[in-house]
Amino acid sequence: MNGFYSDIPVWSLLIWGAFVVLFSFIFYRRKSWVKEISKFNRGILIALRSLGLFLIGLLLLGLLIKGTSTDVDKPLIITLLDDSESMLNYSDSAKVKEKTLNFKNDLISQFKEKYNSLFFTLDSQLENTDSISFKGSKTNLSKGLNSIYNNYYGRNIGALIVLSDGNFNDGTSPLIFADQFKNTPIYSLSVGDTIQKVDHLVKNINTNEIAFLGNQFPVEVVIEGNLTQEKTFKIQLFKNDKQILETQLKHEDDVYSLIKEEFILDADQIGMHEYTVRIASLSNEYNLENNTYSFYVEVLDDRNKILLVGESLNPDIGAIRSALITEKNLEVKTATIDELPEDLQAFDLVIWHNPGVARKNQEFNKIAALKVPKWMILSPQTKSGSFSKLNLKASIKTTGQKDDVGARINTNFSLFNLSEKTQKLISTFPPLQAHYGTVKYGNNSNILAFQQVGSVTKTDPLMYFDKHQGVKFGVTFAGGLWSWRLADYQINKVHDHFDELVRKTVQYLVLKENTSRLRISLPTIASSDQDFLLNASFYNESYEPITGPNISLSLTHPNGDDFEYAFLGSGDGYQLNLGRLTAGKYKWKAEATYDGRTFEKEGTFAIKSLSIEKRATKSNHQLMRQLAENSDGNFAKLMDYQKVLDEIDQRKDIVPVAYESSTYHKLIDYVWLLLIIVGLFTTEWTFRRYLGGY
Repeated sequence: MNGFYSDIPVWSLLIWGAFVVLFSFIFYRRKSWVKEISKFNRGILIALRSLGLFLIGLLLLGLLIKGTSTDVDKPLIITLLDDSESMLNYSDSAKVKEKTLNFKNDLISQFKEKYNSLFFTLDSQLENTDSISFKGSKTNLSKGLNSIYNNYYGRNIGALIVLSDGNFNDGTSPLIFADQFKNTPIYSLSVGDTIQKVDHLVKNINTNEIAFLGNQFPVEVVIEGNLTQEKTFKIQLFKNDKQILETQLKHEDDVYSLIKEEFILDADQIGMHEYTVRIASLSNEYNLENNTYSFYVEVLDDRNKILLVGESLNPDIGAIRSALITEKNLEVKTATIDELPEDLQAFDLVIWHNPGVARKNQEFNKIAALKVPKWMILSPQTKSGSFSKLNLKASIKTTGQKDDVGARINTNFSLFNLSEKTQKLISTFPPLQAHYGTVKYGNNSNILAFQQVGSVTKTDPLMYFDKHQGVKFGVTFAGGLWSWRLADYQINKVHDHFDELVRKTVQYLVLKENTSRLRISLPTIASSDQDFLLNASFYNESYEPITGPNISLSLTHPNGDDFEYAFLGSGDGYQLNLGRLTAGKYKWKAEATYDGRTFEKEGTFAIKSLSIEKRATKSNHQLMRQLAENSDGNFAKLMDYQKVLDEIDQRKDIVPVAYESSTYHKLIDYVWLLLIIVGLFTTEWTFRRYLGGY
């Protein structure tokens, strides 16, 4: 229906019409040449001008013209297809794909005139029949239903068809999300059967994906048995394809049993390790694929190697060692200056007590030149001549005399935190013995404690930290730390506060800063059902991220095949999506060239297989029936899909919905009206000139 709308009363057009006719009549009556033409021609001129002026007034009136249109929305018949691996676990598996394709084709053919048909898998929309593969590694029916609801809420959904075996192993119960479809019938088409087969399987493995070298880690194996007439069976555990354990287990019930067996394994080798649990097959067992379960554990060496070097006998060495020896992530080795290990570079920190006292110049120079963090403890026994060789970044002047100095914690210290109680106790601990003199050091925030003589706090540092050529070091400008540990025990009956000071110092010094120019970030263990994403970054000499260099990746698959990839720039870094990878252990090597130099990184990662779909041996028809019954739908097996199609076709409540829409347009939007106005005035002017007017 069309209509006219205006803010000004429409009857005002009558007044405007009378006005323009009167105006045109008077206009031509006053013209002398008009008297010479016929009344007919005079009437034409008056009519042309009146009509043109009337239309101009019509535009100024602001009339809106309403237009309406009707759209008919056919009902949607939406099919949600479970394309997971479990759909092929049953006796009718050979015909599942064929029957599914037949169902899809028949539905389209039967309903193409009355309904619009849409097909979805649990992850995406089906665009063609060839995309049905039944390779999904998980079943999340609730996600599929929720996705359809979110995308088609408010649309005319005539019916929803769910084609599945009813088993789900991810997400929540589909019954919860099915309740969202108010007044929409849900039809269930099920595959498989509900008869329990003879089967036992490795249902789950509970373990950590990371273990630390030298430790032990538990592995809990969960085994489920169904109709197991044979009670006893063998279980084997393999590490990197080599058997490491074998034992006998027993099913306690013929009908159903659940066994939980724990193994304690040694983390004795760094790297990524593949473990496989395998249980022996039973007589007449239906599914043998679920008798094996593989998982991965990465063994890391997070221990830091500490070398404690003493150039003279001193109880400080024992006090520091006692504070560190109980830390599982530290490997502490004590040595004299005469017994230095050959590979000093293998240590993460050298704690050097009284450098230079033993006057072993060769060994002294070897430690001083070492590019590893150091904690240097300089008692009065340390000769002042050694200070300049140690690159302490402080101006030190001594007299050769001793001085007893206490400690006053620097409140501006920012490199690490000590507990409030430890800070207070340190200020009450007995004085240490230090060189008498001055120690001038400029960076106040790196000073942990100042020297205190009596009640006077000096500006000279007692303990501070810095870097030399990018390598961290710490300096304690006094000896006698053993007395602090003893005092801690006398006051608190524990050594915790002294130990905290030593451990926090060591933790800061051994904490490695990432100075690599090429950095690669990736998960070490991922699932085969997810895209594998790597991030990379590259830094120039000033350690600013840049994206100029090309970064390549060489990937070696578990079968030995090599593939080459290139990272793509993303913001101030790089990204590479390898997609979904098959299960197994992979080796990678990244390479970038910049300013004629080649930078490399390499490592390994593992992709674990989600074999949960192989564990289903019977379908869940009960859930599929309930799904249909709760929504006024119906249940049928896939082979009987025609019954469902016929029932949908005969339903009286699945009907098209008509939507009426209205549009409003101003008269001035119509170009043809403007052309008419121009045409009227042009015709008037031409006719007037023809009649000799001016």
